[in-house]
Amino acid sequence: MNRWRKVSVIATFEFLTAVKRPGYLIATFGMPVFMVLYAGVVAIPAYFATQSAKEPSVWGVVDTAGVLGLTDSVSVRPGLPEEVAKAIRMSGQEQAVQNAFMSENFVFKPMAAEAEARQATAAHTLKGYFVVPPDYLTGGLIDVYLQDATGIAFDDSRDAFADIIREQLTARVAAPGRDRILHPLKDARRFRVTRGGELSDGSDAAGIVKLVFPLVFMVLFLMSVLMTSGFLMQGTATEKENKVVEVLLASANPDEILWGKLAGLGGAGLLQIAVWLLILMVSGLGVVPMLLATDIKMPWAALAMAVPLFLVAFLFYGSLMLGTGSLGSNMREAQQLAMVWSLTAALPMIMMMALISAPHGTVARVMTLVPFSAAPLVIFRASTDAASLAWWEVVAGFSILVVSTWFAIRIGARLFRIGLVSASRPKLSEILKQARLRV
Repeated sequence: MNRWRKVSVIATFEFLTAVKRPGYLIATFGMPVFMVLYAGVVAIPAYFATQSAKEPSVWGVVDTAGVLGLTDSVSVRPGLPEEVAKAIRMSGQEQAVQNAFMSENFVFKPMAAEAEARQATAAHTLKGYFVVPPDYLTGGLIDVYLQDATGIAFDDSRDAFADIIREQLTARVAAPGRDRILHPLKDARRFRVTRGGELSDGSDAAGIVKLVFPLVFMVLFLMSVLMTSGFLMQGTATEKENKVVEVLLASANPDEILWGKLAGLGGAGLLQIAVWLLILMVSGLGVVPMLLATDIKMPWAALAMAVPLFLVAFLFYGSLMLGTGSLGSNMREAQQLAMVWSLTAALPMIMMMALISAPHGTVARVMTLVPFSAAPLVIFRASTDAASLAWWEVVAGFSILVVSTWFAIRIGARLFRIGLVSASRPKLSEILKQARLRV
């Protein structure tokens, strides 16, 4: 049997064994169910908050200065930004989003005297009341009185009352000037200027998309590494205990076993992620028209590089984790030994705040050329501003990752051989001695 035939047989066996495990099926199809249940639990307090938001929050206004001229109650409910509202309408999820993000409805009721407002507040008819003193126009001081148990919503009510004051004070100004005073940047459009002088959408929605895509890549990559490494550790530990490794080593060399396990269990992990993405796309169809409505340029360069970078980086980490974890005498020791690679894979997420502040700074450039973080950094920088990512950085990062993956597979195969033939955790001297032998 030739080399690749052996790898194919091992990969097929590992793949079928993994996908038939109850734990794999539960994680693959149970995770979306769990997320739905979790969302339902989180939605319970949001539902009650929404119901309470439907009830108006009534505040009294005692205008001793006579500058507001309120004759009847005034209602204020802050809305969403226009660009966000447009995207929501196009997604067909307007009602759901309104229910989820419904802001409190403030009602400001004019009161004749402070004593009347205080009595109503004590009786919890009012949330509180504002007193505008006679010297308000010169001093700008306003007294605020709250219920004894109230305080959380004070900032929101103060902002809403400030809107009322602005509207009333500018009521005598002509319409165009009045609108500009109240909403000086209502219709502002934002653009981003690339290094090449080209213009692109600079809205918040565009910035979110550019940030979300690399984050999704990092999260999926980290999940695939962690979950697949668990299958690798579990299978290797079981084979050592059942003495199956002796049969494997008699039929194939460590390189072939390592490749077969990586291909089979890696395929099972990638299938799991594909199922999650499919469920996400089917359940979130409104996202597509939302993106189209905002005229956002998708990071196609990052999308094109995502698959090859994902696969090479997966082989890099998988071979290191499998080789290191095989040195453990049991499942717990294997996980402890491989933990260092899990922490390394999470490094880009740990450094996310620094990367967001300077996506093409020194830290980002250095991490692009480090094999442990090359894949997510190339995707991140290509998503934020592809024009600022030099072509040689992409080539260098990918080349370094490929070369490092080749060395990782060779090193992992040697460690894998040592771990398979050792009944207990081998000492460092024994590892170095065995590593010099030809695989």
